[in-house]
Amino acid sequence: MVKGSLGPMETASLADQAYRRLRDAVQDGDLRAGEKITERDLAARLGISPTPVREALRQLVLERIVERSGPRSLRVADHSATTRREVMEAEVRMSALMARLAVRRATAAQLTELVGLLDRADQLVAGIEESLAEQGFSGPVAERLTEVFQLMREFHHRVEACVDNPVLQGLLRQARAFSDEERRDLTIRLAPARAASFRSRYHEHRELLDAMLDRDEDRAEQLALDHHRAALTELAGL
Repeated sequence: MVKGSLGPMETASLADQAYRRLRDAVQDGDLRAGEKITERDLAARLGISPTPVREALRQLVLERIVERSGPRSLRVADHSATTRREVMEAEVRMSALMARLAVRRATAAQLTELVGLLDRADQLVAGIEESLAEQGFSGPVAERLTEVFQLMREFHHRVEACVDNPVLQGLLRQARAFSDEERRDLTIRLAPARAASFRSRYHEHRELLDAMLDRDEDRAEQLALDHHRAALTELAGL
């Protein structure tokens, strides 16, 4: 059996599965920065047809994990540290702008939904805190932490949806330094050693929501700026 991220796929050959396997291969170093790649070679290594690989690569190009080096050629992106920092800063600034605009445009119903979402997350976090005190960072705790992460990403996506501007939402998606999947994996990996900082950033979601409820655009923008910058900096290890 071929080991590593690029071994044959054991389940249905769907594009989203190919996307995840290829993204993991880049993270794990099975696909190296600057390495030339082709649809057919990757499809053969994954044991699937080229079509889902083509769709997966299209998404990876949008996320700048893969880049086009010619009309028919691709390679794994090799971004400099400076480029990565600039991409992160673009995401931070755009996320802060979206928070400001969300304060301006959010409906009462949308704000109520955000309150309910954070209430659900608080219940999960309370359970996690109890489990940590009793048994440490075990498997069940990691699973519940994943649920909290998913709720927090949903929170941010709903804040962005309040803006109701598909152009800005599209630009922000393209400016993201990490996909939601990468954020989740890094968060779970870093959480045990950095519990205090993650706990602090979790509570910042409630502060942002309070600013939205108060219709305080300046405060919401600044809170979002600080929150996203700290989160991205930690995930990037800068």
